[in-house]
Amino acid sequence: MEVFAGATLSLAILGIATSFFTAQQRALAVQTTFTDSQNVTRVFTDLLSRELRQASYDPTDADQGGSVALSAGAIADSPGPDCPGTDQAITIATTSAIRFKSDLNGDGDTSDAGEDVYYYLSGNTIQRQDGTQTPVTLVTGVPNVGLSLRYFNGSNPPVEILPVSGAVPAGKRDCIAKVLINVQASLPSPDPTSTMPVLSTAQTEIAIRNRSQNNF
Repeated sequence: MEVFAGATLSLAILGIATSFFTAQQRALAVQTTFTDSQNVTRVFTDLLSRELRQASYDPTDADQGGSVALSAGAIADSPGPDCPGTDQAITIATTSAIRFKSDLNGDGDTSDAGEDVYYYLSGNTIQRQDGTQTPVTLVTGVPNVGLSLRYFNGSNPPVEILPVSGAVPAGKRDCIAKVLINVQASLPSPDPTSTMPVLSTAQTEIAIRNRSQNNF
């Protein structure tokens, strides 16, 4: 009886230890998935931040201190009436997509690498397209409302530019000086006992350098 009782107690302790170890392994897997997902969303926001800050950069434009001989610049000026004279650098501005131009190397055009960039939500992925190149997937597992873009002008305090039917109208795009970005990734849980996805979010506010310094 003593041997039987000892064996039963040992099995009970082993079962508890196994359950605890399994739970810890599942928790670690979930945490790892969350960390990986968060790293991806942060890499996306960091990349977009660096590029969007340079939107409308045009050193050949006389308005930005460029050459008088090339006063028109690489990017056409807005005729107004909202923000006349501002470079028409943002060509798409929706709640889930943005496309913008710059002349990074100062050669008078926006056809070089990184000078005409398009970020957009496609299905459950966020894509980045550089000019006419093949789009590259930056983030996967994004819900259909997982990318949110909000736009503001350069006044103090900034005033939000509201989209019409999901997109900022052409004239109002020329007034965008700040963009608030919120991205969410939703990945399946590695825990087989859970049906809840692993969520991670990242948010950042980007000021376009050549516009946020102006008062519209």
